[in-house]
Amino acid sequence: MSNLTENKLNTVIAAADLATITTSITTIVSKLPAVTLSEDQRLSYKAMDVANKIFVEDVINELGISGTGIMPPFITPTIIQNDLTLFNQLDSIEASLLNVLQKISDLKRIASDEALSMANAAYKIYDAANVSGISGAKQAYDKLKTRYDAQGTVGRKTSPELS
Repeated sequence: MSNLTENKLNTVIAAADLATITTSITTIVSKLPAVTLSEDQRLSYKAMDVANKIFVEDVINELGISGTGIMPPFITPTIIQNDLTLFNQLDSIEASLLNVLQKISDLKRIASDEALSMANAAYKIYDAANVSGISGAKQAYDKLKTRYDAQGTVGRKTSPELS
């Protein structure tokens, strides 16, 4: 936050809205197939890209044309088509959720920047007030100094107005 008076997010999510969001996430999860992968499976299972998606579509078409009598009964175009359809559905859901996650990540970054910038500014004012001998500043400064020093430099700006 380059300007402490600029606060883009002076808001909170209403409890009812937060409950709705949480319920919606739970609903999404409950509507998905209840299968997960182990870490090893995540590394070893094949991923779909444009080229192999076209290959799968071509195989489905060929199975419909000439698969009977050639393919064993456990390889059917219906099973492959179901998996491809599910992949396409999940791909669309994932794209939407990635957009939501990016928005959430952006909002978290803005909120944390604003909170930390304002808190750092307040700390610097307590520091100056303590050095100046202003009554009541020392106790607050000493308490905040311990927390301030413990946080290291993570998230701390080194801009001139905070130095």
